[in-house]
Amino acid sequence: MHLVKWLRRNMQQVMVFVVIAIMVAFVLGSGVRYIFDSIFNPMKTVVATYDDGTKIKREDYRASQNELKVLRMLMADQLLIQSQSGMTGPLLVYLLFPDSQFSGDIASQMKQAIQQGQLPVSQTELDDFFQQRPESPEILWILLKSEAKQAGCIVSTNKASETLRYAIPGMTKNQLDAGMLVRQIIKSSNISQEQIVRTFSDLLGVLTYTSSVMDQQAVTINQVKASLGRSKERIDAEFVKIAAEPLVDKDTDVTDAQIQQHFDKYKAHVPGDSSEDNPFGFGYQLPKRIQLEYMIVLLDDVKKKIEKPTAEDLEDHYAQNISMYQTSEPVDPNNPESEQIPKRRSFAEVEARIRSTLETEKTQIRANILFNEIKDKTEEEFEEINFDEATAEQLQKVAGEFDVIGAELAQKNDIPIATGKTGWLDMDAFSRDKILNTLGVRRGQQYLRLSDMAFAATEEKELRRRIGVPSVRTWQNLGPFSGGYFSEEESQYVQLMALVRVVGIQDAGTADSVDVTFETLGVVLDPQEAAEQTSFSVKDTVKDDILLMKAMETANSRGEELAAMIADANWIDAIDAYNEKYAATEADPDETEDAEVDGQKIELETIEQQLRMSQANIQKAKSMMLDNPGMASRIRPWLTGNMLINQLYTMLDEDNETTGTIQKPLPFEPEAACYVIKEVVRQPATTKDYLDNKAQAALQLSMSESAGLALVHLSPENILERMGYELKLKQEPAEEEAPSEEVPPSSDEESE
Repeated sequence: MHLVKWLRRNMQQVMVFVVIAIMVAFVLGSGVRYIFDSIFNPMKTVVATYDDGTKIKREDYRASQNELKVLRMLMADQLLIQSQSGMTGPLLVYLLFPDSQFSGDIASQMKQAIQQGQLPVSQTELDDFFQQRPESPEILWILLKSEAKQAGCIVSTNKASETLRYAIPGMTKNQLDAGMLVRQIIKSSNISQEQIVRTFSDLLGVLTYTSSVMDQQAVTINQVKASLGRSKERIDAEFVKIAAEPLVDKDTDVTDAQIQQHFDKYKAHVPGDSSEDNPFGFGYQLPKRIQLEYMIVLLDDVKKKIEKPTAEDLEDHYAQNISMYQTSEPVDPNNPESEQIPKRRSFAEVEARIRSTLETEKTQIRANILFNEIKDKTEEEFEEINFDEATAEQLQKVAGEFDVIGAELAQKNDIPIATGKTGWLDMDAFSRDKILNTLGVRRGQQYLRLSDMAFAATEEKELRRRIGVPSVRTWQNLGPFSGGYFSEEESQYVQLMALVRVVGIQDAGTADSVDVTFETLGVVLDPQEAAEQTSFSVKDTVKDDILLMKAMETANSRGEELAAMIADANWIDAIDAYNEKYAATEADPDETEDAEVDGQKIELETIEQQLRMSQANIQKAKSMMLDNPGMASRIRPWLTGNMLINQLYTMLDEDNETTGTIQKPLPFEPEAACYVIKEVVRQPATTKDYLDNKAQAALQLSMSESAGLALVHLSPENILERMGYELKLKQEPAEEEAPSEEVPPSSDEESE
């Protein structure tokens, strides 16, 4: 009752307040709604910050997601792949468009480029990049776009439009122009043309900024001149070579103390790595070695067991594949350029070819059935364990025995199956085996070599995978692989299939002692005709190196003697006198019992137009040897030859282009030989050399200096760190929204 009385008494004041409140609500309504939206709208939630507090809201994440969809529809991934930006474009595709058809091949293509020496980074650097935790493309797009704008790399919309008009027809083979594509995007996405072009200009800004960071490794004209001045400078030389190898005396006494001392001095060195402290390149560090078990079936043996195709089979195949047996001939036989008309080859002409094709297909099918049976038998107990978590010992216990199962299935199928175990093979020994180095298997567009898979094997579950190589455990069946070898006895190439598994791994390292030995036997198909067991002995290797070093002393003294003989007479007479003294044969009646005969006949040799390797190419070659030790035997002679050219170059005075006729001994330990030099001529790089090669030289220098930087600059971890990215919270999205589209993944979620 009191409230009613109060309202009656103060009705006028109450009405004034209500009117004022209504007026305020009417005037400030939008602002009030904004305040309420800011507080209660989940799209305004801040999920992360960067760059000293700049906020990333859920709506920013959604906008970034939409922009990337637009870029995908604009075929930005293809444009980046085709851009002349070195590694920058492909790496941006990998980061921003992980679902692109190009993204899955980028890592393997870069790996292949490294192995071919086309990409001057190491395999380890590449693996480090692709092993990082993948960050959300939406977050990376926000950060990269902001970084580019802060650096002032803003591409105008006019420039972006021009780029689209030029690029789209080329990428679609003139099936679409930029206008048609943009209209399709507007229709499907309901966004304006201005937004599409602005989004594309942002991408060009990111590409421009990232490329400019790489280009900061500026290549100057003087660098190009210096590089070409060295690499295009040619050396001609005449000399006599006295090799130390033929002078080795196996009967020379070498004590155990000498062997131990020599081993201790070079045991930590990699073989063949010549240096000032180790000119011969002695080294006894043992490379990584693996031991294999194998089952091998010759396809000729399988072919004997297939049912031969009948005449009806041949005719059916011919009728069903008639297009395979057509050729084209010109309408006018006298004019090869005239119109071509199809001509069907008769059944009689192609009968033999069809028979061979059908027999090959049946042989392959029969071989595949046999190897499926082999795999089932050898892997049947794997189902009893958790393969990923099992130890190497557990895998060994459940792995089927190759020799037992091979003998059983050979008898059952009446097809010979060769089984065996190799010795401990390093990459070089593996590549020299006539069968192992041919084995491989095709999986889709990728060809996997046994060597890559076998040397990537680990005893425990691998935490770090190599690019392009599946995870491999010891005692795991690999294959079946296809391969073969040339049989000298049968004068033909023998095709085969093999199932292989790694049964032992010994990591690279220093030998425990000089007495270390191990077998290095490869694949043996016929035990009765097997070659003698091969083995490696550290002690024998050290002894041989000591004998070679002593023989080098003899070669040097022979070189000094030849130089003295030349000084007293002339080159021709001196060489003849040397050969008469040291290269006499048993059939030579002038040979005396006291003559030091080694049978090494010397002669005057010439090298012409020899180029020196650039420092970048030297480092590239060394990197290739580290990443692929199997190539060392082929690469090392190039490096050794380059060292000889450099030695010859040092014999020239700075201002002279020739030594003139001389007789100077040049001991060259990396090749274990003494050269007696007659003349060295230097031909400096010409202006034409510079003009013809300056662009390529600048590109190579730029790539050498910036390739590794691209992997660092575009590393997801480095992008987050330099932009100060910090995840603030994880808020569950609304029910109608997919979590993966709204919330960037957190580090904790990834680790879980």
